[in-house]
Formats: sequence, C-alpha cells, structure tokens
Amino acid sequence: MADSPESTGPVTRGALSHLTLQQLAYVREVGRAETVTAAAGRLGVSQPALSQALAELERRLDVALFDRRGRRLRLTEAGERVARLADEVLGRAEAFDRWLEAYRLGRSGTLRVGMIDAASLYVLPAAVRGFREQHPEVELELTVERSGPLLDQLRRSELDLAFVVGPVPEEFVATELLDEPLYLYGPPGATDPAAGDWVLYPSGRQTRALIDEGLARLGVRPRVTLESDSPEVLRQLVALGLGWSVLPVGVAEAGASAADRPGGRGPLARFSDEAVGVRTIVAVTRAGADADPRRDAFLELALGASA
Repeated sequence: MADSPESTGPVTRGALSHLTLQQLAYVREVGRAETVTAAAGRLGVSQPALSQALAELERRLDVALFDRRGRRLRLTEAGERVARLADEVLGRAEAFDRWLEAYRLGRSGTLRVGMIDAASLYVLPAAVRGFREQHPEVELELTVERSGPLLDQLRRSELDLAFVVGPVPEEFVATELLDEPLYLYGPPGATDPAAGDWVLYPSGRQTRALIDEGLARLGVRPRVTLESDSPEVLRQLVALGLGWSVLPVGVAEAGASAADRPGGRGPLARFSDEAVGVRTIVAVTRAGADADPRRDAFLELALGASA
C-alpha cells in the first residue's frame, strides 16, 4: 500500500537534492581539465579532497560520473549530463550574483513612485528624466493619483515613494519638497470673482479645504459649477471662460503665450499677487521601511529639481 501523506516512512528525493553548487563546479572543472590534479589546481583545493568529494557525489547519486584511466578522467554519459546541468545552473547562479550585487547598490530592480497630478506635470519631470538616465537598469513604475489613494497604496506596500499634499499621518515619514502658493485666476476679461461661476478641486480634498479657507478669508463665497482633480483640466476651463479657479503657478502660468497656443492653452493671467493659500508637497515613505538606494536616489533628484 502506498504511504499516506501522514506516513512516517522514508521519503524518496530527486537527484537534484544531492547536488550543491560546489559539487557542480567540481564536476564541470574536472570535465574541462580531464585530470583531478589539474582541476584541483584550478579550483584551489587539494587533489585528495577533490577526489574524495567526487567519490562521495557518485555514491550519493548511485551512478558513475567518470571513467578512470590512470590519472585521466573522462565523463560518462551520466557525467556529461551532470556537466551540462552544471554549466546551466552555475551560469544562472553567477548571473544572479551579479544581479544581486547590482540590486544592493541600487543599479537594478524596480522602483514604484506615486505622485499627484501637479507634481507629475511640473515638479518631478526633471527627476524622472535624471533617474532614467542615471539608472537605466532600474524599472521605474509611475502612478499619478490623488494624495489619499497614493497614501493607501504606500500603506499596502504597493509604492516605495509618494509625492503628495501634506501634512500626512504620523505613520509615514515625510520630507518637505516645496511650498506651493495657490493664486486666483479668472476667465478672460472677468473682473469680479464674487459674481462668476467657479471650477475647483472636489470637496473633501486637502487642496480644496485650503482653497475654501483662503477664499473665506478674502470674503469670497464661490458658486462652484464644476469640480475636477486635474489642475490641467481646471486651467483649461478657466481659459475657455467657464469659471474662476485657484491653481498652482506651475500649472496656470506654464507654457507659451495664449496667442501661440490655440484653444486657450496658454498661461492664465493672475488676478492678484496675493496667494489664496500655500500647500506643501511632501515626499513620503513608510515608517520603518527597509533601506533602498533606488528610492533614495530618486528622492535626492526630486529635492534637487524642486530647489
């Protein structure tokens, strides 16, 4: 009767369970050198130790790997198969060692970075370009989302680094990237923000709360007709005359003149030099996260680009 899964009888293991990388290296080298003495010299071991290791391997595999003719050894059919396996396995092991060393140094692997819309548009493009130039073997995965979902992904270890609107919960480690003033922009020809329609970030967002607080301080109660998380969409709506908004300078005033860009995609005219509010963009990692040279390199580039 066959042993049940709970059987305490002997377990038959495959031949690979008897092989180590060192033993494979011994077989490969003996097959190349054809004498134990020459192979021992190349391997840096004594001839008796190598002979004993090969005899032990044959005993464990229960098959002859070599034809012994005086001082010379020739691989048997089984020995040739083991030697071919040794070439493949040791080649892969050596390649893995090289990859692992590069990974430790931050020259390979994957880096997952999340960023809010505005950061992807004008704060971090230089950092992304610089990272790809300096670390071509690292796979850079970018996610553009709102601050809340990005923090959730970071919390679930789906991101290594995120650039969001601060402040953030104490469970994260935040590094201030830049303070970003938000200014008031109106449709072409508009002069009274209190009388017009408004297009703003959605209610409940950190940026919207900051804007509402600033507008209240200025005595403006906006009549919001459209909401969007995309600052680029809001800029377009203002340029097309569909409402007032509060936007970062990097979005609202970027690009060529309106005359050079059809469809209202030119920079908007700032209504006032007084900022409605200032939001802080922070780089965020998980508290207690393992050291990662890829993450640190990207953060250094981001800090340099925003300085």
